[in-house]
Amino acid sequence: MDGENSGGLTAATAASYARRTAQRLWSCRLCKSVTFSVFVLILLIESIILVPSAYNFRASALTLLEQHAMTLVHSALLVNSDPARTGDLDLLLGKIVDDRRLLGLAILDRNGTALARSGDADFRDFAFGGVLQGQEDAISAVARGGARYDLAWSGKIGSTPVIFLARMDASHVRTELIGFVLRIAGLVALIVAVVTTGTMIVLYRSVLGPILLLRRSMLHAAAEPDRADVFQVVERPRDELGEVFQTHNEMLARVAESKRADRLRAEEQARFLGRHDTLTGLPNRAFFLEHLRQALPAARGAGDSVVVLVLNLAGFRNVNDGFGQQAGDRVLLQVARRLSQDVSTGDFVARIGGDEFGIARIGEISPDQAAEHAEQILARISRPFPTDSAEIRLRGRIGIAYSAAEHGPETVLRDAELALSRIRRDPAAHYQFFSPQMAEAARRRQEIERELRHAMEQRVFRLFYQPKISLLGDDGGSEVTACEALLRWQHAAWGWVPPLEFIPVAEATGLIGPIGAWAIEEACRQVRRWMDAGLVAPRVAVNLSAHQFHDPDLPNTVSAALAASRVDPALLELEITETVAMGDVDKTAGALSTLRQLGVQLSIDDFGTGYSSLSYLRKFEIDSIKIDKSFVDDIGRSSNADAICDAIIRLGHSLGKRVVAEGVETEAQSEFLRRRRCEEAQGYLFGRPAPAAELASRLAPRRPG
Repeated sequence: MDGENSGGLTAATAASYARRTAQRLWSCRLCKSVTFSVFVLILLIESIILVPSAYNFRASALTLLEQHAMTLVHSALLVNSDPARTGDLDLLLGKIVDDRRLLGLAILDRNGTALARSGDADFRDFAFGGVLQGQEDAISAVARGGARYDLAWSGKIGSTPVIFLARMDASHVRTELIGFVLRIAGLVALIVAVVTTGTMIVLYRSVLGPILLLRRSMLHAAAEPDRADVFQVVERPRDELGEVFQTHNEMLARVAESKRADRLRAEEQARFLGRHDTLTGLPNRAFFLEHLRQALPAARGAGDSVVVLVLNLAGFRNVNDGFGQQAGDRVLLQVARRLSQDVSTGDFVARIGGDEFGIARIGEISPDQAAEHAEQILARISRPFPTDSAEIRLRGRIGIAYSAAEHGPETVLRDAELALSRIRRDPAAHYQFFSPQMAEAARRRQEIERELRHAMEQRVFRLFYQPKISLLGDDGGSEVTACEALLRWQHAAWGWVPPLEFIPVAEATGLIGPIGAWAIEEACRQVRRWMDAGLVAPRVAVNLSAHQFHDPDLPNTVSAALAASRVDPALLELEITETVAMGDVDKTAGALSTLRQLGVQLSIDDFGTGYSSLSYLRKFEIDSIKIDKSFVDDIGRSSNADAICDAIIRLGHSLGKRVVAEGVETEAQSEFLRRRRCEEAQGYLFGRPAPAAELASRLAPRRPG
């Protein structure tokens, strides 16, 4: 019983193996190609063998016909050997032709004369001359596509030499030949199939199977090169293919090792690039914060301080603009090298922005030591930076912050940056320590920016108007000839927000552009309201920020505001500060000329506080200059102030400009300006900034006609 089960399992296993092998062969393109080639080759060989076999079979069948015919004729002649006693050869031949395989017989003498005939004995199409002439003993020929077989041979009847001619039915030979070929072909096909199958099984086990296994291994390894060694071939042949497999496995191991090494290098490179500045190679802002995140707890545990210094390169943008970005990059590289020189233990240097660098120090560091370190850094930065075309000098500024117990890395860095932003407003300062008041100011600034954007969307701003009085009139200085439009913002919770608090935020955030455009439009609309109310509208001055003045769309904004309100352009005056005007003289002159073509009035505000130049002032197409309040305040108290005001008035008159004094608060100041023929004045003495309705009460009614 166990033997039967074992035999059954063996047979089932063999059948299963055969099926799997067949499936693999059928699914393998290479195997099918090889199988077809082997099959065709064996079939061709067997076919070559089959052709002579078929030929021999046919020849044997025809030979049997010949022997049969000769035997019948000679047997009949032996019985009737004496033709004279026979009496009639035709009768003899007729009896022989009765055989089903013979179609006809004829006997000829050596001269070719027929002695007797029987059946189909017309041999005119049979070339048997060789036998007749004694050159050959026998001649045969197949006719009618193999259905007939003619035979001629020499013999004797008694002692008389004769020629025998026999015509036989050979149709059965073709039928038998076809059967023979079919039998042999079937046998050949069976042999070819068996031999092909056996050959392919052997070939698959020894060659194709290992090649397919190698192929699968290579495809998997190519799809996952990082894990190529996982797809090594475990079972290997013990022949030359085994050596190939061994080499293949070693190659996969090297590929996997190389890929893993490449991945590790790429990950390391990615980590480096993610934490370092690509230009200088210094740690970047993220790495700097990471360092602080680790350093702060350790320093607190050791009782040390963490001091963060943020260095900014003042005027670095001019390097890129004047010498090109490549020169700027070289300067940044040199700055990075200088900061990295003489680095103390615990110091950490990073590039945290475009032209900003961070330095973190850990230890028992007093404010004096931090200041000394800042001065050393600034001294290194102040040395010239050589470039291809020139030596570049830069001035550094440093913000310094100490970490407090509750501070995180972002807070310490932000504090240092706040201190840096504070000294940016003071050209004389070199470094600044952070104070809590700075953080409060920054928070307040962020709140203002957020609320300012909301106010811009809701259009809740208002314009107040401060009158300008003619000092040369006969009414004793009460005639309002002009006014200055001043922006005011009343917040729902904060109340009136001082302009000095929100105007700088608007300028820094770019909101000053749309706010300034609204102010121009509103000023023109107010002039139209006064005119529609039957009043003599004064000239209204609107201050332009640097952003507005350099906006190429400013002329279109002004022109559209004037057209929408149908106001005479001469009633709109645009004021720019002397600092803005002198920033780029040629550009300023072009902008003023463009605005002049619109017909508006132009004025230089805060005159005397900037970089006044008579030669530049002559280039500007302006109508008036305003004496800064700082000079007017000291009239009568400082001879220098008196002299400056007198000089500005004389300068304005010599250039044909109207002179306006701002900040007039006393009668003495007013009288001083009047005696020197200053045309207009504004200040608390004549009126504070007020809503348009309040100023309207001081405007004269327009005369009819």
